[in-house]
Amino acid sequence: MGALQIAPSESVVVARGEHRGNGTSSVPTNGASHSASTSRAAVVVVDPLGAVFGTLRELGLSVSLWRVLDAKRLPALSTLDLAVFAVYDRIEWSVADALVERAPTLAIATHYSREDATTSLGHGLIGYLDASLTADALGRSIAGVLKGEPAYARDITGMWLRARRASAVHAERTLDLTPRQRQIVALIARGGTDKEIASALGIATATAQKHVTNILERLNVPNRAAAVAVIAGHGIL
Repeated sequence: MGALQIAPSESVVVARGEHRGNGTSSVPTNGASHSASTSRAAVVVVDPLGAVFGTLRELGLSVSLWRVLDAKRLPALSTLDLAVFAVYDRIEWSVADALVERAPTLAIATHYSREDATTSLGHGLIGYLDASLTADALGRSIAGVLKGEPAYARDITGMWLRARRASAVHAERTLDLTPRQRQIVALIARGGTDKEIASALGIATATAQKHVTNILERLNVPNRAAAVAVIAGHGIL
């Protein structure tokens, strides 16, 4: 695999206030570690448009900073301390997941999305920041990320924790279903009516209806479709 290239109009920032060249520059690849020239952290910004990269370059971070146009080429890097994913609309989760596998990954969004921020936690990103933050706030957040500290707004972590707790409650309730109740949910998933459920299990229709009502209450869901979704989400069906 060839060397990664930054955009022709950009320069590689190798130290605070120091730039090397203005043409196309290469990011160190396997066999050419950045540590030979600097002990600074290696940060790669996946940014096809360059706006987020420009903002980071203006911060004067004490890092080796590169802009990469294509996230698919990241495996060519020999060392990488942080990947910054520039997001201009909504996060492409396939790209985010690939970055997370390679290095701690921070999303910086020009159009902040609370939904994407919360989902980022579940995908293992170390942070999700608003590109419109002040230079001081952005710089402090990135410095913290490089030390392993997550970078999320407090309300986002709160939402995520509440969602996790709710999911855990659903999981506990799901595990509490009796074998007969699981049979009934499986029949509901196949479109069975109360009468068909009763016939399949050899019970009265009224009894089948009572079982269904108990299942909905146990799972804290409003209808049969929601019950099936909860059970399927835990791999029981």
